[in-house]
Amino acid sequence: MVGLTHVAFRELIRQFTPPNIKPLLFTEMLSTLRLPSERFDLADELQVSQLDRGRVTPQILGNDEDYIAKSLRKLEIIEPWGVDINMGCPVKKTLRHNWGVRLMGDKDFAGEVVAKVRRHYDGPLSVKLRCGIEVADLDFIKGFTEVLEKNGADWITIHARLKADKHKGLANWGLLRELKQFRKIPLIGNGDLQTADDAYALVKDYGLDGGMFGRAATARPWVLWQLAEKLGMSCERPEAALSDHPPKTPEEEGQYYLIAMETFAGLLDRYFQNEARKMRKFRFLVTTSHKWCVFGNSFYRRCMKIKTWSEMAPMIADYRASLSGFPMRSRISMLH
Repeated sequence: MVGLTHVAFRELIRQFTPPNIKPLLFTEMLSTLRLPSERFDLADELQVSQLDRGRVTPQILGNDEDYIAKSLRKLEIIEPWGVDINMGCPVKKTLRHNWGVRLMGDKDFAGEVVAKVRRHYDGPLSVKLRCGIEVADLDFIKGFTEVLEKNGADWITIHARLKADKHKGLANWGLLRELKQFRKIPLIGNGDLQTADDAYALVKDYGLDGGMFGRAATARPWVLWQLAEKLGMSCERPEAALSDHPPKTPEEEGQYYLIAMETFAGLLDRYFQNEARKMRKFRFLVTTSHKWCVFGNSFYRRCMKIKTWSEMAPMIADYRASLSGFPMRSRISMLH
């Protein structure tokens, strides 16, 4: 998620995830044209923490083998757990380079891109794509993913929407259930996962190998903790937790949301120096996440009115103290 899955957000997820559970976290999309010449200490999307090393998966955009090879060598310094090739982004500036979802227009060329990465990288390799371009067609997505598998992908994540849908509309989980029977490698579902119950259903009811949370995790960074408990896993208490069990009621989740916003502000202080940049990143997270809160519009307006970064943390603390209830919705509509 561009502008969201930076080092501070990844740390936010970890602080609300049991320490004995190691989440697989991804970077923002990284351009292989820029990456070879970028500096890790200056590019926000390249910043990593010590906890990221050996655990984070860079998400790359590209198709030129020379730039891919240089980018993979550059990324060795952060000790990536794996590498992910993005074939699902519909943003215009991505499409003009024949990256992202445009690669889905030619399955053989897309397979060559996977092969190019595989020639220069022998670790875990995934591909993220969509379930179709204009229409959802099983034969199309079956043939496309077969080529990716044959050329070296270790697993595939599918955002179960079409190119034109972007992040809206209903996710087509039924199509992925049909596709699963044709793939030997793991198939992960993405798109419209909003709760632990959604991810549980993907595996138990749809037969997929796992789920990838996106924007809902900005509102519910403790969702992996909830899922782990639902699966009956032994869970150690997360660093930012209030108790030994994850929030269950709308009111408990609302309380945790405001605690998460305080935690996130502190993490921005830890990892970023520029105050305008911290303000921008905080507001972007609130813009994405507040929709899940019943009184989220009020909190959003308060955040947008703040003039200086030093005012943000006291405002959140005052907001928490002044509220008798701040419940969260379990789901929001993705139709518009």
